[in-house]
Amino acid sequence: MASVFEKHGKYYARWKDGAGRWRKQATSCRTKRDAQRDADDLERKSERQRKGLEPLAEDAPQMTFAELFEWWWKEYGTRLRGDNEAFARKRLLLPLGGLAMVEVTAAKIEGALQALSDDLSPKSLNGLRGNVHTIFVRAIERGLWQGQNPAKAVKRRKVPRKVFDTLKADEVPELLAALTPQWRPLFACAVYSGLRKGELLGLRKSDVDLEEATLTVRRSYDHDTTKGGHADVLPVAPQLQLFLEEAIAASRTDLVFPATDGSMRTGETDLQQVLRRAMGRAGMVRGYLHVCRRKGCGHEEQAQDAELRHCPDCKMKLWPKALPRHLRFHDLRGTTATLLARAGVPLVVAQRMLRHADPRLTANVYTRVDLADLRAGVARLPPLVPTVSPRPESLKNKGRSSTDFSNETAALLKSGRQDSNLRPPGPEGARAESHGVSEDGTGSQP
Repeated sequence: MASVFEKHGKYYARWKDGAGRWRKQATSCRTKRDAQRDADDLERKSERQRKGLEPLAEDAPQMTFAELFEWWWKEYGTRLRGDNEAFARKRLLLPLGGLAMVEVTAAKIEGALQALSDDLSPKSLNGLRGNVHTIFVRAIERGLWQGQNPAKAVKRRKVPRKVFDTLKADEVPELLAALTPQWRPLFACAVYSGLRKGELLGLRKSDVDLEEATLTVRRSYDHDTTKGGHADVLPVAPQLQLFLEEAIAASRTDLVFPATDGSMRTGETDLQQVLRRAMGRAGMVRGYLHVCRRKGCGHEEQAQDAELRHCPDCKMKLWPKALPRHLRFHDLRGTTATLLARAGVPLVVAQRMLRHADPRLTANVYTRVDLADLRAGVARLPPLVPTVSPRPESLKNKGRSSTDFSNETAALLKSGRQDSNLRPPGPEGARAESHGVSEDGTGSQP
């Protein structure tokens, strides 16, 4: 059985390897419990080696994880969309790079990720775990590793769902009007088609058929495929026709939204900053920061309006700087899904427009529900004014009907007054009062 002992301030794991020999190894664990977990993991690995499910250490390729990483990046990583090489190198090779492949266990991977938990978000940690998992998957496919994928036993971190903002229907034309003619068609296409940033910048004139009112999404930037790995044909909204015609007529190349020199815009294009400036001009702000521009003063104060203010120190006029709402460019894609949902479009249609494989992603992530949507939902609940039908023998005024009671009850709810003539006499009134119901039967207490 694997055991742990302490020596010179370090915890050592002791276990019997796959060949039946006792081994000991220093761990980097700070507690005995973590060291015992490492030892148990090594013992389970040795048991699989004895059963022939994993290769023995001397039979496995003599590669370190750093060498395996370099092999994977050369063979596969350079073809991946996006650039996370520097991030993965810095975060993975430092704790795992010097280990042999057989020493990269689930416990070691978990320990490396946990050491980064204070600096990285759960989503980034899951990305690093995915990198290790992918590296070993490729190594297994190419015969460089014959055992179990060690990253498979590492649990994914739970990523908290954030609340992102979207544009309302009446805010879309205001935003487009605040944009310059250079950017207006691109942002209109983002809202009315739900295309991603790379798909917009990689869109070519041959992908747009204005006569048939269709748009083919087949590439992202200069990649031959989109994120989903397949091409899709989408309808062009009638509101988008004029914007696309304007963009195609202004472009001198085969791109619909090229740069000023005709080349394709790269992923470094800061569409987020363009969006924030337009929102500031359109008044879609969470407030204003009033700043004193006199050199050496530095006074600033935040307010909800842009009214003229003076510096309390030097009496200079304060410069109002708009603070736009927290809206990312990718949230325009969420705006597309939200506007479709508010228009009553079926979920399957929104899913096809956004090209999601799972409709739950469309419903739970991209379709945003705000307070106004909740209020509209509760407004559809049935009215809470009941129809009071007392027994004929319990009526004080026998000439009154149940309709009279209903009308008077509704009037009381509107005016907020109570009428003692509506109180059912005898035990009926006491029973209503004991159940937390008002004596007039409306269900509201003063």
